[in-house]
Amino acid sequence: MNSKIIKLISISLLILLVFTNKSFLAIDNKYEINEKDFRVIGYYSATSFDEPLENLQLDKLTHIMYGFLKPTKEGALLPVPMPEKLQKLVHLAHEKNVKVFATIGGWSYQNVPLAPTFEAMAANDEARQKFIDDVIDIVNMYDLDGVDLDWEYPQKDTGDIYETLVLELSEELHILGKELSAAVAGAASVNDKPETSRMISKKALEALDFIQIMAYDLAAKEHSPMWYAQQSLAYWQKQGMPLQKIVLGLPLYARPSWKQYRHLVEANPEYAFQNFVEAGIVSKLDSSYNGLPMLHDKTVMAISKNAGGIMFFDINEDTNDEYSVLSMIDKLLDTRKKLSEDSFDRLAWIYINNRPLEFLTEEDLGLPHIDKNGRTLIPLRKAMEHIGGSVDFEPKGQIITIKKEDNTIVLAINSPTIYVNNEPIEMDTEAVLINSRTHIPVRAVFESLGYKVIWQPAGRSVYISE
Repeated sequence: MNSKIIKLISISLLILLVFTNKSFLAIDNKYEINEKDFRVIGYYSATSFDEPLENLQLDKLTHIMYGFLKPTKEGALLPVPMPEKLQKLVHLAHEKNVKVFATIGGWSYQNVPLAPTFEAMAANDEARQKFIDDVIDIVNMYDLDGVDLDWEYPQKDTGDIYETLVLELSEELHILGKELSAAVAGAASVNDKPETSRMISKKALEALDFIQIMAYDLAAKEHSPMWYAQQSLAYWQKQGMPLQKIVLGLPLYARPSWKQYRHLVEANPEYAFQNFVEAGIVSKLDSSYNGLPMLHDKTVMAISKNAGGIMFFDINEDTNDEYSVLSMIDKLLDTRKKLSEDSFDRLAWIYINNRPLEFLTEEDLGLPHIDKNGRTLIPLRKAMEHIGGSVDFEPKGQIITIKKEDNTIVLAINSPTIYVNNEPIEMDTEAVLINSRTHIPVRAVFESLGYKVIWQPAGRSVYISE
């Protein structure tokens, strides 16, 4: 159907969500967050993987980006890759209330960069209209929910035609009630203006429903470090994009080995909790990637900054077992829904020897959190039992005695003094009782037991190691 005819259709929808903050660390059923508001997006490269569609954890996603469709300079779209798979994917996804977008573009086609193709098409009025018409036909034919524009990347002399294409394409899609997203480059600095990203105008950004930052493939030892994710979010916000329309991209592969996350975990489950594997172990090259703790930290950071969501490239590279990235993210979002906004913003996460020490809300054993002094407190008993320590609590004086091997630690509720093998040490916080559960200062206690404690502020995580 020609897009000129489709313009006669108009669909509008307004949704008002009102959230109410409640008491600290309290479960509150009145404080509900629609998990669909925080996008969890998975790219699905149709021809790059042989994973059955049934293996997709669609119940843990909000969007699938099906790729990659390729344009021509004349504006035509090349045939949809594996169309039967796309049809089946749309059917399965819509049953789970998951949106499916067609991703158009990518870095190259048949080893030839696609940027010149986009430039030639967008610069020509007839070719551009042909492209838009073909896109609308594909959206209608496959009952898609939107389109993802992956032009890598508009430059100084092509920013204007990128803007024209985005404005015209978004108008056509919005008439149908469909969405338009765009994949954009990461940024190494908030104040830098990389050629590959500053050429997207504010008008183009306003016309997009959301952008997806490819905060990976950095030319460094770590191709997707935390600081790069932080700077990329801040950069695009500074360009005028509301945080709620910014989706942070996360990699499920390593560089320079290109090993998939699932294959690293298959080689050794411990690799799920690391970010680096040396050359010669699972590959001839080093594997720099994001393990579960790093991906968790980045997601917490994105949620806390009120970003629009996270995106994984490529979702086929996840596992379907206890080390699944999507399952981990789903647990995190479930916790977010159960807690008040203030409670979640003060929640902390604990890792001991890189393994998560989980405190589930349904266990009612207390939750690690940041106190009024900015210090992390952790529920006592579960933490000490996890490392083989013993705990004695004397109710009358509210005195806690912790023993592990040759170390004895004594502290009192609401006292800043801790005694380590009878030697007093002053702390800048104190142990407290919350709902009859004892919470202790994590750094003071664990360092007194000989552990190394590292605080990751972006993800509000404590990494404890022997």
